[in-house]
Amino acid sequence: MLNKLCMYLERPELYKESKVNFWDDEYISKQLLKAHLDVDFEGASRSLDFINDSVDWIVKVASPDKYPNLIDLGCGPGLYAERFAQKGYKVTGIDFSKRSINYAQSRNEEKNLNVTYLFQSYLNMNYSEEFDIATLIYCDYGALSTKSRRLLMENIYKSLKPGGKLILDVFTVNKYNDFKEVKTWEINEKGGF
Repeated sequence: MLNKLCMYLERPELYKESKVNFWDDEYISKQLLKAHLDVDFEGASRSLDFINDSVDWIVKVASPDKYPNLIDLGCGPGLYAERFAQKGYKVTGIDFSKRSINYAQSRNEEKNLNVTYLFQSYLNMNYSEEFDIATLIYCDYGALSTKSRRLLMENIYKSLKPGGKLILDVFTVNKYNDFKEVKTWEINEKGGF
């Protein structure tokens, strides 16, 4: 038992890809969706005010009149995709969490929006000049290896029409410089993430 615990203390290889489908683990995906939907917690999604402000800003810099077809990469449960559709974009949302996509699809039907949600990795998407704008929100890009970043950028480039826009949500260098690496252990007797 102690050996197994010590294994978790070892620093993994930088950007080492897991063999486990983390996003569809029954427990993790349930907790992740709960975290996305908690408007007071910014551990999986931004606050509701930030989301609304971001969507309003995106509409200003790339209006649906000029950029009607939008792809939301890593869309999660559709928090942004819903708002984009309500602002007039034709939206396609892609995410690698089946639970999040199922939630987004049920909300889509409930709200009678016309968003296309796909359970897929954006690293495997294969579009050709279909979108006017692509969004990658909440720092997904920073979690990818150099190889995966290159593949994603190639996929996005191919998917955008000439003159299309890419909007990335990334941390600034200040966030990186202020980051302190620590190890924290806690017990969540009633579950948690």
